[in-house]
Amino acid sequence: MHQGVGPHASVPMTQAQIHQENQRREMATQLAKLRSRKPTDKSLPDGVEEILVGDGDVAQAYKSLRDFERRLDATMTRKRLDIVDSVTRNTKVCCGALF
Repeated sequence: MHQGVGPHASVPMTQAQIHQENQRREMATQLAKLRSRKPTDKSLPDGVEEILVGDGDVAQAYKSLRDFERRLDATMTRKRLDIVDSVTRNTKVCCGALF
C-alpha cells in the first residue's frame, strides 16, 4: 500500500494556477453581482405619455401600479417586522420564565 500517494494527493499549485483561480473567483463574484442587481429607477421619464402607441392610459396605469406596489411592499415589510417583533418578545418572555 502506498502512503500519501493517490488520486486525491495534495499537489501544490503554481503561481499561474493560483492567479487563474483568483481571476475565476473574481469573475464569478462579478457575475453574481450583475445577476442580483435590480433596476433602481422604474419611473417613467417625462414626456413618455405622448410617445406611447395605443391606449394613452398605459403610462397612468403603470404609475398607479407602481404606487400600489410601493404601498404593498411597505405593508408587507411592516407586517413582517410585526411578526419578528412578536416572536422575539414572546421568546424573551418564555425564556425568561424558564430560567
